[in-house]
Amino acid sequence: MQRNIIRQFRLNKEENETLKRKAKLCCVTDSALIRMLILGFIPKPKPDKEFYDALRYLSSISNSLHQISAKANALNFVDVPKLEKELKNIEKLKDDLYSKYINPDRDDDKWR
Repeated sequence: MQRNIIRQFRLNKEENETLKRKAKLCCVTDSALIRMLILGFIPKPKPDKEFYDALRYLSSISNSLHQISAKANALNFVDVPKLEKELKNIEKLKDDLYSKYINPDRDDDKWR
């Protein structure tokens, strides 16, 4: 979406520092932060390194289980439905981590 409307507004020193600090915490520009807030989203700060390490670890486990599932299905000696259920549980955990730490929250009530 092309943004061709320029809006100017004034901030005092404290407000400007707060805007810059919060934008930096979320790894977005000042403009992007303001647009997110206008659209009713509350951005989350960037997670720490441990979060990404855990996410990579979960992804590797998920990939390994998927390979095991494919092999077990081909050789027909493991309970494939149970294994696939566990794969789905791991994917759900991964999605929950993204939801908790990365994806911005939607806050319709505060802005409407």
